[in-house]
Amino acid sequence: MLNTMRLLTILLLSALLLNACARIQAQEGFITTKEAPAKIKDAFKAAYAEFLANDFDKSLKSLEKIIKKAPTFVNAYYLIAECYIQQKNWSKAIEFLNKSAELAPDNDPGVYYNLGQIAMEQEQYVDARKHLEKFLSYPSKSEARDRAAKKSLGDAKFRPEALSKPVKFEPQNMGEQINSAQREYFPSVTADENTLIYTVQIGEGRRGQEDLYRSLRKNGEWTKAEPLPNVNTAENEGAQSVSADGKFLVFTVCNREGDYGSCDLYYSERVNGRWTKPKNIGAPINSASWESQPSVAPNGDAIYFTRGGARGQGVKNLMVSRRKLDGSWGSPEALTTLNTDFNEGSPCIHPDGQTLYFSSDGHPGMGSLDLFMSRMQADGTWGPPQNLGYPINTAQAEEALAVTLSGDLAFIASDRPGGLGSLDIYSFIMPEDYRPQPVTYVRGFVYDAETKKPLPKTVVEMVDVETGKTYALSKTDADGEFLLCLPMGKDYGLHVNRPQYLFYSDNFALKELRKLRDPFVVKIPLQPLKDPITQGGGGEKKESEPIVLKNVFFATNSAELRPESKNELDKLKQLLEDNPKMRIRLHGHTDSEGNDADNLSLSDRRAQAVRTFLINKGILADRLEAKGFGETKPIASNDTPEGRQQNRRTEFVVLN
Repeated sequence: MLNTMRLLTILLLSALLLNACARIQAQEGFITTKEAPAKIKDAFKAAYAEFLANDFDKSLKSLEKIIKKAPTFVNAYYLIAECYIQQKNWSKAIEFLNKSAELAPDNDPGVYYNLGQIAMEQEQYVDARKHLEKFLSYPSKSEARDRAAKKSLGDAKFRPEALSKPVKFEPQNMGEQINSAQREYFPSVTADENTLIYTVQIGEGRRGQEDLYRSLRKNGEWTKAEPLPNVNTAENEGAQSVSADGKFLVFTVCNREGDYGSCDLYYSERVNGRWTKPKNIGAPINSASWESQPSVAPNGDAIYFTRGGARGQGVKNLMVSRRKLDGSWGSPEALTTLNTDFNEGSPCIHPDGQTLYFSSDGHPGMGSLDLFMSRMQADGTWGPPQNLGYPINTAQAEEALAVTLSGDLAFIASDRPGGLGSLDIYSFIMPEDYRPQPVTYVRGFVYDAETKKPLPKTVVEMVDVETGKTYALSKTDADGEFLLCLPMGKDYGLHVNRPQYLFYSDNFALKELRKLRDPFVVKIPLQPLKDPITQGGGGEKKESEPIVLKNVFFATNSAELRPESKNELDKLKQLLEDNPKMRIRLHGHTDSEGNDADNLSLSDRRAQAVRTFLINKGILADRLEAKGFGETKPIASNDTPEGRQQNRRTEFVVLN
């Protein structure tokens, strides 16, 4: 802030000396450089040159001589105050700023700007507000100074309130398994909360070597951290983010030959338990600007990151690039509702996909960089940022936060006293007001039902059952695996689809839940598309294994299809359209509650309802059969509500 104050003063005084700006006309009681005698002007120019040479004591002596000869020369008082500001002699600076204000109250509003900034340095927030509001009441002469004044005014309003209502913050050093005498920072954690990856700087200053380290949590304890294999090189790797499933790593590399800018984003993937050779993530994410501090979205479908000017100069902004289904990355978009005219960085998107943590010196805060949180709104934009409060934020720079899936534990780097090195990683309980919404995840393994081999690049879609809109769209990785994070409060339908295979569907009813003890782990065998096997001498064919349509719903005790069923039935229609010779039989089933005959009738009517839906969508009737089985073919016990729910189902089998 002091450097900014000095720069603004230099610009102002230069303009005065060159008579480039229109001045308020001379008023009775004071003179400016415009009206001062030639000898006073020359002496002032010399004093100003001494100020620019950082010889503040000499400049002060010259200025004292000037005001003895010209006691109403207001510019001399301005420059005296600025000399004292550079020397951090606040009392003297205030004295001469006040003298200039008394001598010429409306000549230069910058007096009140400087008084306000000094009050901020002294934590005199009432005085700061008074002076800054007065400064802003004048017509603008400098947009840059107006922005700085508004920022300081916001801080002056925020800080007393934050100090009077501190949040609970009890950081715990993560110990020598994680920390050392070196600098540890930029933590990131997987969704299962069992892998922590962070940056370690070995050595100090420009000679320091940045590498990525990993620690695993086993039996509730963190293992001794080790360098990340196959990723680190003799050059720097840092400021990283690991995906929720722990298989996609994005990190920052600077000043490598052939890269796009001074710092670029690189990536590595974990295949068969090993990290692949890192690659530049390429355009359009990387550019001639400075890209760093990535955060991988929970389902791997976006990367949030920081972009600044070349070599990190200029204002830094939050950006997001979204991943297309073919694996390419879309053009980055600025998070306009969060970015300011100052610096934002270190984004951390939580696994709920709707809570973003970041650092900023542009929003009202406690110090140079504070940590903030924003929640995604219904229209997809980010809501007003919330400062995480004092003492999480202090007068120092707070940066690079990581929050676990559960949302109650966070990791932060700090150089507070008592650590093992100059910068250590700490954990702390996140105050409830700043926690993300409850979330769980589905970890799946997709494989061929016959060969048992994994099926990579299989499309995995998660749908909001109520709206029918796609919540997440992804593909299985090289190991045939996927992980999708699901915020509580919605019911989700899972659809797994691959050419030449029958699809798979599942349902995750989370609308009424706020917390789950364990995430979902599912194994998904996909049946290859082929004719049923001919059995016996009679030439009869063995039907395919039934495919349960887990997202087809009916009104209670009725064959009326609920609207939420449309998405799944459209998938079945598409399967039939893609395979025009396929014939299927639809099966209806009930639980054991009620009368056997009624159950049989209900199951048959429900199967017929699905057949009618498909016929109305253009599928030929002779390709569709329907049959009800009532309660005769349970797949779970009817003694529990959960079992009965599984038995109430609609399914289909392939006839040919």
